Amino acid sequence: MTAYQFEKEFVLEVGHIDGRQIARPSALVDFMQELATNHAEALGLDKAARERCNAFWVLSRLKYYLNRPLRQHEKLRVVTWPRKIKGALWYRDFRFFAGEEEVGHAVTAWSIISADQHKLVRPKAMQVDVPEQEFGITELLSQIPDHNLQPYFARQVHYSDIDINRHLNNVKAVDILSDAIGLEKHDDWYVSEFQVNYKAETACGTTLQLLRAQEGNEIYIKAMDGEQEKLQAKATIATF
Repeated sequence: MTAYQFEKEFVLEVGHIDGRQIARPSALVDFMQELATNHAEALGLDKAARERCNAFWVLSRLKYYLNRPLRQHEKLRVVTWPRKIKGALWYRDFRFFAGEEEVGHAVTAWSIISADQHKLVRPKAMQVDVPEQEFGITELLSQIPDHNLQPYFARQVHYSDIDINRHLNNVKAVDILSDAIGLEKHDDWYVSEFQVNYKAETACGTTLQLLRAQEGNEIYIKAMDGEQEKLQAKATIATF
């Protein structure tokens, strides 16, 4: 393992598990967010570095792949590393292991946003040297194409949904998007691929309109605040 990889073992507790006895999609996002934050700080992209630019991290895009569903009490070893910088996006990749079995991987793209103007901060402004690394994952994350989305439900953002920046938490956003998949209606479904693009911050009190379309085993979702797109997602369903 190089100095620029980082790993941690997580246990899938009851709070990560849904009514069908498998892990919710948000559990993986929770683990990735924690590990990415810890590793960024270890590399020098800590609070002090961000305060020099009066800025904070935001997760812009993510996509994970799972070979099978994850279950309660499984120990999941998550390995992460920074891959490359693409424009203002910092790419970070992950691999997931249950014992010696590789059960999936993920691609994420992060941005640094100025706290005062909410504009992108270019990587060179952070004055931290993070080398680019390639470990077999080369995917870049793009926009999710529009489909014939139809209104599905409305969901207001409440106190328990917000993060320290007083906006919709990334993990909570995945829970809201997951509610539009319809997993509770199918005991043999799990999300084998899930891409989420965070388009804009969502404040407490916002009422999101969830739109949905399904084409075969692919489900497309958007969360809108009036005419403004806040979230977009694509879930690929597999059976077990």
